[in-house]
Amino acid sequence: MKRKLISLFLCLVMTLAVFGSFAPADTQAAAAKLNKKSVTLYVGETVKLKLKGAESEVSWKTSKKAAATVKKGKVTAKKPGTATITATCDGKKYKCKVTIKEFENGFDAVENMKIGINLGNYFDVTLRVLKGKDPEAFMTGWGNPVVDASLFTRLKELGFGAVRLPVTWMYHFDEDGNIDPEWMGKVREVVEWILGNDMYCIINIHHDTGATEGDRDKWLYASMDNFKKNNVLFSKLWAQIAGEFKDCSEKLLFEGFNEMLDEKNDWVDATSDASQAINEYNQLFVNTVRKTGGKNITRNLICNTYAATISESALYYYSCPNDKFKDHIIGQVHFYQPYEFAEEEGVTWTKPIKEYNAYVEESVDAQIAYIGEAFTTRGPNRTKMPAIIGEFATKDKNNTADRIKWFTRVISDAKEWGMTCFIWDDGTPEHMGYIDRVGTNDPFPEIIEACIKAAQ
Repeated sequence: MKRKLISLFLCLVMTLAVFGSFAPADTQAAAAKLNKKSVTLYVGETVKLKLKGAESEVSWKTSKKAAATVKKGKVTAKKPGTATITATCDGKKYKCKVTIKEFENGFDAVENMKIGINLGNYFDVTLRVLKGKDPEAFMTGWGNPVVDASLFTRLKELGFGAVRLPVTWMYHFDEDGNIDPEWMGKVREVVEWILGNDMYCIINIHHDTGATEGDRDKWLYASMDNFKKNNVLFSKLWAQIAGEFKDCSEKLLFEGFNEMLDEKNDWVDATSDASQAINEYNQLFVNTVRKTGGKNITRNLICNTYAATISESALYYYSCPNDKFKDHIIGQVHFYQPYEFAEEEGVTWTKPIKEYNAYVEESVDAQIAYIGEAFTTRGPNRTKMPAIIGEFATKDKNNTADRIKWFTRVISDAKEWGMTCFIWDDGTPEHMGYIDRVGTNDPFPEIIEACIKAAQ
């Protein structure tokens, strides 16, 4: 019996010794683990993979370089598709599946927006006397209240799919072109509120262009002399703006500039020099944003015509910028036409416009068709490109019924050409204000309801 006990004891010791000799290696093998087993990236994005618990050198390999590359665990998305990233350590392999997507193209984005509205006379305020003041002094400088997240929740509930957020930057960067972080923070806050409601958002450079009048300034003109003078500053601003938002979702779009005029402030005729400057600024905008990386590699970008106008010269000379990715550039014009109806007194829906010997409805039909036809030939190699009407509205002249007919017609006509419209709302009901920004007492709910319905 004693011998049997001794034998059993020796067997147990030997068993423990054998298994014990493998324990450290097994413990190390079990501890090694990739921080991600699968990940989805957009083209241009990167992710850092780590093999946690690895005590030896790790080698990395991708199954498809065209889709994704890897270097020291840093994966870069190159092209839509899938790739398997393999980490090898001590003879063992650890894998992560990478799915690479591309942002929806401009055509899809425009269609999915349905209808948009502008938060006008807010971040775009230009009052020289306020320079150096806090952001809220500008945001309320033209008589509008400070908004909060509830406004955008309500806009979503009303049926809006997008908000255009005009931003003037010229009083908010120093002599070296560095943007005030507090101003940028306020813009970002509103952008996040909009995106948080699953709406599209557009931010731009706004009254840095446009008319010089009274206490308003501008530094961006449509001339080649101006481009040579200010292209570095323009690029630096966009590098900062795009860099700030490079990780935001595909529902954020950038618009290079608003209504850029020549040095004569001509709102209609685009000279060849002015048109060349517009095309140069648009191309520089695209190039600058793309270089900032992240989701900006394929983000949809908006490029306006001269003065955002629909004149023959502005549309004829307009050229879609070159871009690495197809259909990610969106054209834009503004529409306050016919001007006699939108801004002046005396013209009604049923009274012909003497200058054109045509009714308002006929004028709208013809001009929207002209815009639509133009953007079928403004893209690469004169192919169709996506487009929006970034601003449209009419002044209140105690003519709500006529305005409803006008809004409905513009939206319906634009929809036939694949264009989405953005109501210009300046917060002033007696001019072009439609939404109560801090409550629910909208001044023209029937106009809003008609617009939403026409856009569906």
